[in-house]
Amino acid sequence: MATSITTDIKPTILIVPGGWHSASVYSHFAAQLESLGYPTTTTSLPSVNSKSPQTATCTEDSKALRKELLALIDTEEKDVVILAHSYGGVPAGGAAHGLSKTTRDGKKGGVLGLIYMSAFVVPEGISLLDYLGGKHAPYCVVDQPSEGLSIASPAKQAFYHDVDSDTADRLASSLLPHATLAYESPAPAQAWQEPAFEGRLGFVRCTVDQALPIFVQDMFVKRSGVKWTVKDMDTSHSPWASKPKELAETVAGLVEAFGGK
Repeated sequence: MATSITTDIKPTILIVPGGWHSASVYSHFAAQLESLGYPTTTTSLPSVNSKSPQTATCTEDSKALRKELLALIDTEEKDVVILAHSYGGVPAGGAAHGLSKTTRDGKKGGVLGLIYMSAFVVPEGISLLDYLGGKHAPYCVVDQPSEGLSIASPAKQAFYHDVDSDTADRLASSLLPHATLAYESPAPAQAWQEPAFEGRLGFVRCTVDQALPIFVQDMFVKRSGVKWTVKDMDTSHSPWASKPKELAETVAGLVEAFGGK
């Protein structure tokens, strides 16, 4: 059973974007979390719009994210819940490894839990691509706009089919090239595999997701071999865009269950 951790200050939510997405597109959703009293920050991943795609592995994403995470939990002494979307689950799990609040004796800050939002749950030592059978998703167009990068197309139907058309068009046009190596490199050690995160894992299951169909989400949860608290949302791959208020409330409920008020 998870050890209870309580605090008078709500934990900070660290949003980790999915593939091809910039931090800025999550701003409206972040405001919803902040309206519920949760300080929120959204990171950027080096493999997105990378100038050096030949070295932009998921491990490099994890290292960059870990630097931001350590600044929050060590320098600022904050408790943090990581909210990872899609591909962001892989670097998020790597960044949080060894940083559970329950194992940081004498230190004020730590990671209270992980919430995966229709995100990839990939174990250490295997690539996202290999975990999905060695084939890129049909909307992942490799070596575009140049070698080593990929674009998402058609993105509107894959990611935003339940978002109003104008917003979906704007989001699709904001997508950036993503280093293909991030999907093809082995995952680092993952926090969700650690006993310290038992009872502190949430998964937001998007039931009409066309980018990551529900049977794939279920496969991730089942094959992980650990227990997740699963919450269903009747949305596309992007509940942060189609139902931001409902998603914020769902996230808040999971955070409270982790012991963060």
